[in-house]
Amino acid sequence: MDRVPASKALLVASLVVLMAGCSTEFERRYAEAEQLRGEATAMGAEWLGTEGLLEAARDALEQGENDSALALVEEARFQAEAAIRQAEQESDAWRTRVVR
Repeated sequence: MDRVPASKALLVASLVVLMAGCSTEFERRYAEAEQLRGEATAMGAEWLGTEGLLEAARDALEQGENDSALALVEEARFQAEAAIRQAEQESDAWRTRVVR
């Protein structure tokens, strides 16, 4: 049986707390994306466009473009998750590329 790493358990717990205070779907998704972006940043792996997507999502929401805002948040979340996966994979994969 696979164990859940402590960092992932902490992330899930943090998301539950964040979502408890969010009243709209946008706020919930935005909080999740921001949490994941923070984790990627802490790993030194945040992708360059993720923060800009979140800013664009806020702007779209202010303009009343709810569907566009949600789509931008989902793209930011995807990028943050991908950055985390990439950092996890590269944490050991670089050793196979070092000339001995």
